[in-house]
Order: sequence, then C-alpha cells, then structure tokens
Amino acid sequence: MERRALSSWNAARARGGRAALVAALVCLALPAGAGAHVQLSPDQVAPGSFTLFTVLSPNESSQPLTGLQLTIPPGLLVDSAADTPGFTTRVVQYQAHRVAGLSWQGGNVAPTRLALFHFSGLANGTGVLQLTGIQHFADGSTRLWHSPTVTVAEPPKAASRDSLTLGIAVAALVLALLVGATVGYLVARGRRVAP
Repeated sequence: MERRALSSWNAARARGGRAALVAALVCLALPAGAGAHVQLSPDQVAPGSFTLFTVLSPNESSQPLTGLQLTIPPGLLVDSAADTPGFTTRVVQYQAHRVAGLSWQGGNVAPTRLALFHFSGLANGTGVLQLTGIQHFADGSTRLWHSPTVTVAEPPKAASRDSLTLGIAVAALVLALLVGATVGYLVARGRRVAP
C-alpha cells in the first residue's frame, strides 16, 4: 500500500513538473514571436522630453542583415545618432537641417540575431509618431516595416492606489494561499498513508 501511494505521488509530481515546463516554454515563446519586427524603445515619451531611443532590428531573414534605414517624422527632432560597431552611421538632413532619416549600413548580423541602433531626440506635440524602417540584407533584398512608433503624451497622473498593481497583488495572494493549502493537504494526506 505504501509503495503504491509513493509511486502515485511521484507520478503526480512528474506530471506537474512537465506541465510547468510546457507553460514556461509557451510564455517564453509567445513574446519572442510577437515582438519579431523593427521596434522603437521607449515607445512612449512625454512631449518636449529629451530621450535616448533604441531601435531593435531582429534579423528574420536567412541572409545576414547588412543595414537599416529609418525615416524620421516631422514631430521627432533628432539630436544625434550613435555609431554601432560594424556599421557606418549616416544622418540624412533636409535643407532646413531637420534630420529626415538615419542610416546604419555595412554591418553583418547573422540570421536570428538582433541588431541594436541608438539615437537621441526630442518629441514635439502629442499623438503617435510613425517611423519607417527598411532592413537591408546581404543578397540585396530589403524588408519594409511601419512598426516603429512612439506615442507622445503626458504621463498619467499617479493615483494613490494603482488598480492594476492592487489587482496583481490580490491575485498573487490568492495563488499563494491556494498553493499553501494544496501543499498542506498533500503533506497531511501523506502522513495518514505512512505507517
């Protein structure tokens, strides 16, 4: 009787461990797939705030990524662009000296790897600013992305109690109580089965 209870307990632990592993892998895989396009970070800034932006450019091609061009909308005033190792940085300006685009060329980023490019700037007004990214690849092909955006808005006023934080705290407490009750039940049950 004791051996069967122990075997049953070990089988349940193994199933639970496998389920936890599958859940963790799914959680890790989903954000990676969802974020696989040219992105700008941060994606929200306050009007008039000086910001260091990072452009994330994942290589989803089977060819090496050799460059990135980024168009800059009128509401975003670029101060400077950072050099990225292995790439030549170029700033494209209109005659009025407003930066209209940034270009990083001549690099070699392997497939499935991520390239990071940086620039500093100031966002004017409010609303969503749409940038356009064009990735260049070793075989001469390009890929157009309209996904890099930045929302220019005043930060929300801080409330005395943030409802999302409070909700997460309550959910965590309930989960902890359920796990504690389950462990307590299993320990108590295991003591009754043992001689």
